[in-house]
Amino acid sequence: MLTPPLRRLSVLIVAAVMICVGCKATAAVSIEVAPDGSGTVTVTATLDDDAVAQLGGDPASVIKTDDLKAAGWKVTGPAKQGPRTVLVLAKAFRSKAGLGPILDEIGGADGVFADWKLSSSNSFTVSSYELTGKVHVTGSLDQFSDSEVAAALDGNATGRTPDEIAAALRTDPGALTLSVDVTLPGELDDVSGLAVKDPGADVAAGTYPLGTGEAKDVAVKITSSATDRSAVLWIIVGLGLVIVAVLLVVAGLRRARAQRRRAQRT
Repeated sequence: MLTPPLRRLSVLIVAAVMICVGCKATAAVSIEVAPDGSGTVTVTATLDDDAVAQLGGDPASVIKTDDLKAAGWKVTGPAKQGPRTVLVLAKAFRSKAGLGPILDEIGGADGVFADWKLSSSNSFTVSSYELTGKVHVTGSLDQFSDSEVAAALDGNATGRTPDEIAAALRTDPGALTLSVDVTLPGELDDVSGLAVKDPGADVAAGTYPLGTGEAKDVAVKITSSATDRSAVLWIIVGLGLVIVAVLLVVAGLRRARAQRRRAQRT
């Protein structure tokens, strides 16, 4: 049983999800970016009843979150939601530069999320966004742990040897997964490394099995563009005012000519 304080978010994921081999457990990382470059990173750990049982039946007493709250994470749960137990962690970033450090907190010692950078550019009517980075999965759950947790788990960073994990996952390789989804402002222009999850919602997403022994390095690049409808409206209004002004000038000139002609006749 895992009882020492959890000092990093990656260690929490090990305790709440990765240790539950032989059951259904997922970790989902969601990145949402606002038009001004701020946004939120949300991590959702979902466990089935078998996973909860392996943790001891009371996740709230096992999963220590005080250190996460102190680091600025908003913690919801763990709480029962139908047949699942769900723990949600969220942390906001105020600017484009704040996204990378938050993903580093999640990534663990071996960097699941490497070199993620958010950039943007603005013209009068269109704002463009670009998110680049890498999803690095070693194939071993040790990637998500550290020496402190390993010491608490008899020297194994996840409480099981790699062979034991592989044997447990052999019958259900999708039992432990990490999913990533990204929402940028506006419409997605180009997506590589992930797939367009929902064209209507413009979300890019990917899912990665964990602990299978298969390493993956996926380069991610997502671009989007958002049109400032208020700026377009002002352009339309401005053009309309110019046209109206020209028509008024033309009408005034015609009236002046007509008055001169009438004056000449009289």
